[in-house]
Amino acid sequence: MRKALVAGLLAFAVAIVVGWFLLGNSGAGLVPGIAQDTPKGDETPESKGEEGEKPNPELPYGEYNIPFERGEGYAKFRRQNDMLRLDIDVRLPYSGGDGQRSRGSCVDLILSVDGLHGRHLFFYPNPIWLPDGRGNFPPYRIEMSYDKDKNEPLRLQGEPSFVGASDVKFWDHWTATIWVDLRYVLVPGNSPTSLAETWHAGLVMGNEAATLVYPSGMDVQNPGKTPKNLLAFEVAKLPELEDEDESPRDELIKAEKERYEAMRGVEAKFAVRDYKGVMEGLTARTESHPTELWAHYLAYLLSYTANQRPMPGVDTDYAKFEKAFIDACPGQSSAHLDYLRNLVGDARFEEATAYAQEVFASDLCTKRPATDGYIRLQWAQHCISAGNPDEAIKQFKYIDERPELLTDDGFRIDYAFQKAALASRQGDSKKAVEIYSALIKDEAKKLNMQQFNTIQQLLQFQRQAAEQWEDELKYREEDAKKTNPRIVLETDGGKVVIELFEDDAPNTVASIVSLAQKKFYDGLTFHRFVEDFMIQGGDPNGDGTGGPGYQLKAEISRRNHFRGTVAMARTNDPNSQGSQFYICVSNSANVINLSGQYVVVGRVIEGMDVVDKLRVGAKMKTVRAENLREHEYKPETLSK
Repeated sequence: MRKALVAGLLAFAVAIVVGWFLLGNSGAGLVPGIAQDTPKGDETPESKGEEGEKPNPELPYGEYNIPFERGEGYAKFRRQNDMLRLDIDVRLPYSGGDGQRSRGSCVDLILSVDGLHGRHLFFYPNPIWLPDGRGNFPPYRIEMSYDKDKNEPLRLQGEPSFVGASDVKFWDHWTATIWVDLRYVLVPGNSPTSLAETWHAGLVMGNEAATLVYPSGMDVQNPGKTPKNLLAFEVAKLPELEDEDESPRDELIKAEKERYEAMRGVEAKFAVRDYKGVMEGLTARTESHPTELWAHYLAYLLSYTANQRPMPGVDTDYAKFEKAFIDACPGQSSAHLDYLRNLVGDARFEEATAYAQEVFASDLCTKRPATDGYIRLQWAQHCISAGNPDEAIKQFKYIDERPELLTDDGFRIDYAFQKAALASRQGDSKKAVEIYSALIKDEAKKLNMQQFNTIQQLLQFQRQAAEQWEDELKYREEDAKKTNPRIVLETDGGKVVIELFEDDAPNTVASIVSLAQKKFYDGLTFHRFVEDFMIQGGDPNGDGTGGPGYQLKAEISRRNHFRGTVAMARTNDPNSQGSQFYICVSNSANVINLSGQYVVVGRVIEGMDVVDKLRVGAKMKTVRAENLREHEYKPETLSK
C-alpha cells in the first residue's frame, strides 16, 4: 500500500504538464479519422494548410456524435446568454473521468478567427484537485495563445474568457459544459467592440485510453500551422438555447472562487498542523457540498496518513472515509479498485473479496463487458501483490472463458503480464520466463518500447532465478538426508515452520536456535512488510532498530533467495546481523537481487499461506527450536 504522508497529501496532483499539451502530444491515443457522418479534415497531421488546399470543413449545426476509437461521445456547439456554449459527453472504456488528475480527463477547445492566431481553452472536468503544499491551487481551466510563427504557446493571465461545469461521478462517462464569452477571446479579427461572426475551431478531448482530435489532421500544439484543418462556423447559425436567469459564467466563477477559499482554509490548517481542524473542516465541507469529491478524498487521505503516523484529532478509520468517497462517485472504477487494494493490503481478504463480488454484480460490470474485464484484471493484480493468489486464479479463469476480452491488444498484453506476475509470486520463475518469452515472440508488434524494456529486465531476473533454482533443488536433496534444525513460529495468524541451513550458515543458525531457546522471540512482532517482497521481524524494539545485543559475522553461502527463503536483516555493515530476519514472499526482481548479499539461514517448509497474510503488527506468540543436532548451539559474536 502507499505510504501516504502529509507532504504527499498536499503535493497530490501537483504539476500541470503544459509541454505535453494535455491531450494532443500523446501520439498513441490519437484517432486518425472521424466517422462518416461527421466532416473530416486532412488525414495527414503534417498538412500545413497552404493556399490552394480545400477550404475548411463546416461545423454541423445542431447535435451530432463524435465516436471514439475505443468509446463514444458527442459535442454540441450552441449559444446561450450571449455566449458560445459547448456541451461534451464522453463515454470511454477505461480511464475516462477517473476522478484523479490524469492528463486525459481534459477538453481543449481551440478558437480562432483567421486560423493563424488563436486560443487554447483547456478545461479539466476534475473536482478533486488539491493544493500543492505552497499554497498554490491548480486551476480548473487554462487559457493559452497560439501563433503560426511561434513554437511555444503563451500562458494568458487576467480576465478569463470561459468557464466550465462538469460531472465525473462515473469512471468511464463524464460530461462537461463550457461557456465562452467571445468578447474576451482577444485574437486578430475579434475585439470586445467588434465581434467576429465567422470563427474557426478545433477540439481535443478524451483521456489516456482514447483521445479525439477533431477534425483529424489538425496540429494540436499549434493549429496555426494547419489552418485549413480547423472547422468553420458562424455564430449566428448556432442553435440558441433559452437564457438562464443568472449568467452561467458569473455563477461558476463565483462557485470556483468559493471552492478555492475552502481549499485555502484547509491548507492553512495543514500549515500549522491543526489536523483536528482540518478533519472538522473537511467533514463540514462534505456535508454542505456532498458532490465535491476533493473534500471526501482528502478526508480519506488524511485518515490514511493518521493510520501510519500520529496525527492528533484525526479518525484513523480510513476505510470509512474512503467508502464515503466511493458513495459520492459510485461509478468510478478507480475508486473501487483503490479501496480493494487497501483492504487486501491490510490482509482483510474476506472483506475485500465480498466487496469485489458486489462490484462485479453492479451495473459497472454487468452492463460493460470491457470494464468488467478491466476491473477483474486489476483486482487480480492487487490479490497477487498482496498474497491472495487463489482469488487471482479465479479471475484468470473467468477471463479465459470470455475470449472476446482478449481481442483487445492492450488487455491481452496486460493479462499476460499478470499471469507472469502470478508465476513469480508463487515462486515459479520457469513459468514466468515462458510467459515473458512468449510475449516477445507473439506480441512484438503490439508492445510499446516501455513494455519491451520492462519484459527484458524481468526476463533477466527470472532466468537467473530459474537457473539458481536448479542448483537449489540439488541442495534440497542433500538437506533431505541431513538432520537440519527447525524453528516453529506460532503466530497470531497460524503456524510457520522454518528449516535452518546449519551446514551453510552454522554460526547464524546457532544464534537463532540459542535465541529461540531463551524465548527471546516470544511476543515480538513483525515490523516491516513490503508487498510482493518480504515480511520482517525479530526486533525487540519493534521498529527495526533493535537486536540481541551482539552482531554476527556474515556467512554468505551458496544458498540464494526465492519465495520462502529466510534470511538475516542487517545494516550497511555486512557483519551486522543480529536477531532480525525476513521471509521472502515471491520470486520478484527485488528478491532475486538479494542473492549473494545477505545471509540465507533457512526456508519455510510449512505455513507459507500463513506468511502471505502476515502484516505489520502480527505477533510471534512463541518461537521454539526443534529437530536439533546433538551439540550446544552457542554462537560466536561480535561486539556492537
